[in-house]
Amino acid sequence: MSRILTTFLAMGLSLPAIAGLHTTLAQAADERVVIADDDPDWGLPAPYLQGRGGMGYILTSWVFDNLVGQDAKGDPAPELAREWKRSPDGLSFDLTLDEAARWHDGEDVTSADVAFTFDYMRTNPHVFVSLANVAGTEILDEDRIRITLSEPDAGFEAGVLMGLPILPQHIYEGRENPRRFTDDAALTGSGPFRLVSHDRAQGRYVLAAVEDYYRGAPRFGELLVVKMSSEAAIEAIRAGEVDVMTSVPFRLIDRARKAGLSIIESAAGHPAKLRFEHEGVFADVRLRQGLAHAIDRATLAKIAYRGGAVPANLGYLQDGSRWFNPEGVASYPPDAERAAALFSQAGWARGDDGWWMRDGEPVTLRIITQGREERLAVVLVDQLEAFGIGAELRVLESGAFREAVDARDYDLALAIGSTMGDPSTVRERVFGMKRNNERFTGDGRLRALADAQARSLDPTERAELLHQFQEAYAEELPTIMLVNTVWAAAHGPRVTPFFFPDGVAVGIPVAVHKYTFLK
Repeated sequence: MSRILTTFLAMGLSLPAIAGLHTTLAQAADERVVIADDDPDWGLPAPYLQGRGGMGYILTSWVFDNLVGQDAKGDPAPELAREWKRSPDGLSFDLTLDEAARWHDGEDVTSADVAFTFDYMRTNPHVFVSLANVAGTEILDEDRIRITLSEPDAGFEAGVLMGLPILPQHIYEGRENPRRFTDDAALTGSGPFRLVSHDRAQGRYVLAAVEDYYRGAPRFGELLVVKMSSEAAIEAIRAGEVDVMTSVPFRLIDRARKAGLSIIESAAGHPAKLRFEHEGVFADVRLRQGLAHAIDRATLAKIAYRGGAVPANLGYLQDGSRWFNPEGVASYPPDAERAAALFSQAGWARGDDGWWMRDGEPVTLRIITQGREERLAVVLVDQLEAFGIGAELRVLESGAFREAVDARDYDLALAIGSTMGDPSTVRERVFGMKRNNERFTGDGRLRALADAQARSLDPTERAELLHQFQEAYAEELPTIMLVNTVWAAAHGPRVTPFFFPDGVAVGIPVAVHKYTFLK
């Protein structure tokens, strides 16, 4: 305990605060699970009050159920809907709700709640799930509903049905701005836990199990989430005062193992990638290909992450995805001669001093990134300059980064991007114009493949289309996927969290999802 006290003091916590936290942890009985996370705040566990990151979604999913859940392999499984059926033409889904499902205030969950949710979230979009393809809903009876689509969507089940939290109509009806609806009633869900208290200053949540939960009482009576540095969490798990930490930085994995903690790991499926300003310098695909050959991605992973990452696959989908197929996908190994030939074909010329020139001027690439990717960016700049490409690196805080992206004030943007979840999302992520998307406008073949696989209802045909898409993506390089980090969680003997191959619901690579705590 003295080591934990020393760590807390180093974090700047006062002795009364440390004493209060220790008392809370020491009271943990068999029915309580204590979860440590180093994030200061995930927001509140409601669809419009959650933090925008993945853990905000996870916290909300403990309180609000979706129509479709996940089994131990991550495949679709009953949740609010005990069964569902897709029409032969793929344009509608008929769902039958679990008659035992209840809201936390005791009201029945009905098909009217589902219809209301779809209507309400078209007006007030959910941050993670798009309903753009939903043409309408039809209430068949109290527990049955039909959802109609504008076009077939192979990912509708794993995306919308699995990812969209259902709202209680009697609570949200008439709320014109749900993001300002912060009453306790806004946290009325149908999930296995309900929020008891939230201390934003301390970064602490207490959630109680719903004993009459329609899918069976949870394994534990209470979840306590505490803000704690990774170093302190390792010591607390070793001391038996914390059960699980949501994320272990790669630099601390060996330390955690030596402390006797159990570690689970998974490829993040959120590779660090170079996004191009496609209307600028890199409109020519030969320059994108040449840059890929000029970068040593294995060395980037080794130096910047010290074993905590692997070279990413350049065909968009990453190893670990059930749709991943590396065969025939170009890998662009480091090749100075090939890179130089491609640059020359695109009109660049190498000066006598070894630096590359464009239209008679030295090439200097404007590169932007955020603080968490700064180390990777520095190693990347070193590689580019060693190859004779000048670089102007700007490390920006998140607001300034967004402004630079919106203003197209960059040549390369280094950022983390998700490739997880059902691959129907590639259409928006690759071709969408929002700041987090790749904004690719070239190669109609790539877009056609993305569209075709998203509409294909035959798994074998879809797998082949996705294979072709991966090959075409690596050829066109809308982005250069650099490294895929390894994500890890640690736990003690009482709780065994686990990762899903394609992440939770919409593709969130977190192991402390609600299925960890259910029987």
